[in-house]
Amino acid sequence: MSSTTFAEDVFVENSIVGLLPVALGDLDGARGLGGVVDVTNNADLAAVLTNNDASNSVTGYNIIDQGSFNDASGVFSIIQNTGNNVIIQDSTIITITISPE
Repeated sequence: MSSTTFAEDVFVENSIVGLLPVALGDLDGARGLGGVVDVTNNADLAAVLTNNDASNSVTGYNIIDQGSFNDASGVFSIIQNTGNNVIIQDSTIITITISPE
């Protein structure tokens, strides 16, 4: 039994007045993951924080000011921390599959 559902097999009532569905032929040129059956990603994040001590420590402020991302493009991650004895784990997986049809 296949768990794949194709757009042309699903009927959704058009509830927005005055808009027509996009033709399947037009979608074929922009459709992503065409022909990809399964994409599996795994990020193994397993940090351990033990036996920590923080005495008379000072924490600060996290400020993201207006214009902080003015020239940003692409994919990026923002992590902020004002505490002590903290593990911050971050993972970004980007899968791009290009295959001729």
